[in-house]
Amino acid sequence: MTENAPRVSAQGFIDNVVESGLLDREEITRALEDLPPTERAKIIARHLVEKGRLTKFQAEKLLSGRTDGFILGQYRVLEELGRGGMGRVYKAVHQTMGRFVAIKLLAPDLTKTDRARELFKREVKAAAKLNHPNIVISYDANEAGDRYYLVMEFVDGPNLSQLVKDQGPLPIEQACEYIRQAAIGLDYAHDQGIIHRDIKPSNLLVQQSNTGPQVKILDFGLALVTAGQGPGGENVVGTANTALGTPDYVSPEQARNQYNVDGRSDLYSLGCTFYHLLTGETPFPGGTALEKMIRHGQEAPVAIQTKRPEVPDTIAAIVHKLLAKNPKWRHQKASELAAELTAAVGQKADWSAPARPKVKRKPEPATSLSSGEDPFDEIDLDDHSASTLPTAMQSTGETDTTRIPRERPRRRKQKTIAWQWIVVAGAIAFGVVTTVALVVRHFLGKAAE
Repeated sequence: MTENAPRVSAQGFIDNVVESGLLDREEITRALEDLPPTERAKIIARHLVEKGRLTKFQAEKLLSGRTDGFILGQYRVLEELGRGGMGRVYKAVHQTMGRFVAIKLLAPDLTKTDRARELFKREVKAAAKLNHPNIVISYDANEAGDRYYLVMEFVDGPNLSQLVKDQGPLPIEQACEYIRQAAIGLDYAHDQGIIHRDIKPSNLLVQQSNTGPQVKILDFGLALVTAGQGPGGENVVGTANTALGTPDYVSPEQARNQYNVDGRSDLYSLGCTFYHLLTGETPFPGGTALEKMIRHGQEAPVAIQTKRPEVPDTIAAIVHKLLAKNPKWRHQKASELAAELTAAVGQKADWSAPARPKVKRKPEPATSLSSGEDPFDEIDLDDHSASTLPTAMQSTGETDTTRIPRERPRRRKQKTIAWQWIVVAGAIAFGVVTTVALVVRHFLGKAAE
């Protein structure tokens, strides 16, 4: 059980801010001029957040006693965006240029192993070759002490996994457009000799651009640079028996041997992603990671029109072609897939960018950007500074993407409607009048006799 973080006094909090390098004492004094004197560190923290001098993330960590990890080279860390198997992703800003970026920082324990460092170096080399509108751009790579990090383009939009969880299966034309754009990005990467090997909904981001919503492929951390590489190559990571990828989306050939893959393996994973966008489920839900990988190689998924009958035959055929067990029966190039989708739904479907899903984050201890874990007290600062977290770089470590069951709405008690009582009263009155009339008629008849 995590111990609660020690409480920090008001002066101790100010000292922490100064030591962190985020603000100097003169800046803090100016920011607190309109705040009445207080001994409560939390009030000072909330005030600095409302003034825009600190983010809520920074304030919470400073209240917990942390003073390091806020500055990485030229970058000031602002928020935590998400986490995955390789580490965590943070939103940051270049202190000179003012450009917002996403920093992927390897987990401290992973940087201690040669394999993790080699994987990171491979990601840097792969990412450095890629410059395409449908791929997240990498700006910089460096290390600070024993911490390795990659600086990437910041994408302020949802990933497709979060979008499906929030909205359910996507409109058909919208899903087709997402996959079409992803295929264009993959075609470019494949032409550069790079295989992604971990295509899945959470690695496909959507942001609004001047020309409409734009899909960007994230995380080439498992990319295989095919030119001059192989199981006996100098820079090979792992062994032929090492399975890389995500079980819900991994191709049969990649599950057997990570080196026996080409661009068609990414297309299989993109087919699993397409299936997920249209149905809200993975092709083989349930079971362990090993069971899922076996099913990818041996079983056919439930026909997509069984789960969603309105999917047109042409689109269903594309999905199931992508999911062929034998790579020879799939699309041979990503450009072929993009062309088929263009012919099926048009160059540009008529739809707008999705609203950013509201993410409910469960309270959990955060990890410091320095070595070691960083448990700290979850402090509600009642932030009104609109420092909400974008969902673009949410966790990429998904292994089970079954939909989150929605809570059933409570049944409302039916209100008594006035006109119902009026009808009842009218019926009673009619019966009484009719009865009286019959009685009067009877007695009049007797009198006439």
